[in-house]
Amino acid sequence: MKNFALAVATASGLVAATLGLAAPVVATPSDGESAQDTVNRLESEGFRVILNKVGSGALDQCTATAVRPGQDVTEPGTSRIGSRDPVQDLLYTTVYVDVQC
Repeated sequence: MKNFALAVATASGLVAATLGLAAPVVATPSDGESAQDTVNRLESEGFRVILNKVGSGALDQCTATAVRPGQDVTEPGTSRIGSRDPVQDLLYTTVYVDVQC
């Protein structure tokens, strides 16, 4: 029984570690890149950008100070024949961009 419990604990830890590593990688703002350039780059990579803007300047005159991962937005998908597991299709991933003007 101890071996079974150890095997379950080990498997659970490996699954958790794998899921943790599967999170999307979001690039940090590049030096000399305007906030508008950062937003354009992230959108071209398929992200939906949510701005947290401080100041009233035009976005191309602002600086991106941070890029943080957001949530995956999914919808129910079609499961494989014979499978009881629910399937979620990824629509897009959001990122938060902090902007200072």
